[in-house]
Amino acid sequence: MNHFEKVIGYEHIKLELERIIDVINNKEKYEKLGVRIPKGLLLHGRPGLGKSLTAKSLVEALNVNKYIIRKNMPDGQFVNYLREIITKAMENTPSAILLDDIDKFSNNDDEHPNSDEFIVIQTLIDDAKDKDVYFIATANNLRDMPESLLRAGRFDTRIEFDNPSVEDSKLIIKHYLKDKKLANDIDYEEIAKIISGKSCAVLETVMNEAGLYAGFHNKSEIGMDDIIEALLRVIFDSPMKLNDKTDYANKIAAYHEAGHALVSEILEPNSVNLVTIANYAGDKGGITSSNMDEDYWYDINKMENRVRVLLAGKAAIDLVFNKLDVGTMSDLARVNQMVSRFIYCYGMDEMLSNERYDGAISDKQWSICDTLINNKIKKYYQEAKDILYKNKEKLEKLSLMLMEKKILRHKDIASVLEKQ
Repeated sequence: MNHFEKVIGYEHIKLELERIIDVINNKEKYEKLGVRIPKGLLLHGRPGLGKSLTAKSLVEALNVNKYIIRKNMPDGQFVNYLREIITKAMENTPSAILLDDIDKFSNNDDEHPNSDEFIVIQTLIDDAKDKDVYFIATANNLRDMPESLLRAGRFDTRIEFDNPSVEDSKLIIKHYLKDKKLANDIDYEEIAKIISGKSCAVLETVMNEAGLYAGFHNKSEIGMDDIIEALLRVIFDSPMKLNDKTDYANKIAAYHEAGHALVSEILEPNSVNLVTIANYAGDKGGITSSNMDEDYWYDINKMENRVRVLLAGKAAIDLVFNKLDVGTMSDLARVNQMVSRFIYCYGMDEMLSNERYDGAISDKQWSICDTLINNKIKKYYQEAKDILYKNKEKLEKLSLMLMEKKILRHKDIASVLEKQ
């Protein structure tokens, strides 16, 4: 039997939970081995990843009495309710108690880790230590819980939910589209790359929003254009405006975004999913969506490439128009943050490491760091500009196509880069 058929993706987590189901449902097998049966499981991670659905599926699979607790009443009443339900579970063993959104059980104030709710749970978990009771909890943020409750012996097993991978995103997208009328141009791989790293709840919202757009445009099927429009609305918070930008503003935006896209594709081929300069609400002149592969956080070269890509929009305007690009505030803030991390956290410069460190950064070290950061940013900027200069013809073609079509998908970008 597939206990987690409603949970899409997360195969590694499902496998771990199947083991826990076997331990609880067949505990005699494990007791003969002389091992202690764990008493608690905590599923944690960002909201919208399916933790509650997974936990409920787990509880349903257990051959025990089941109790589910969510906070839906005032604090004083809830403390009494907690004590009543957990006590009942201890009297009716074997049992499993699901504490759903346990980090929300207490008010969010400075003293909430010592709140009555957490104290009661902690005390009753300890009281149930020698009883056949299993505690399962879900939480968005472990920082909202006391360390004493999280220690081994209370929640022995912790499983973190990450955002879906590209492969899991494809499965989830197909799941949410399976009952919808679709056009023949749906590209699941392309959608998954653009949407990779977003929660299951966001994926569901995007797919539903695409259907709403298709209906509003009086279409009988949902097509890729509808999904792209929904992605821009939901993921990038950028609904289209009716009035278009001026021709000059469009041109600046096109070269800026083309600079980002071109440097990204040259440094890391097939990295750009979507580029657009359509007129959106807010302060976005355009959007370039590129994906970071799974090795990004382990490879300093990929991080440095990301800096070059961020600087490429400014470099393109400098190269083509010989003027300052005033729409780069967010790019430069991100660059400064990343390069600062290179220096402070990764020790990418021996000049700083040769300075004596006595537990605090001295004024001299701060000055050295500022100089190093500025010099590195100038170096990355020049490298981005050099790449664009060597590929100026492609930059021109990409910009012109972007001005004409407003939205470029990966296949459009590839068509430009493949032409020599």
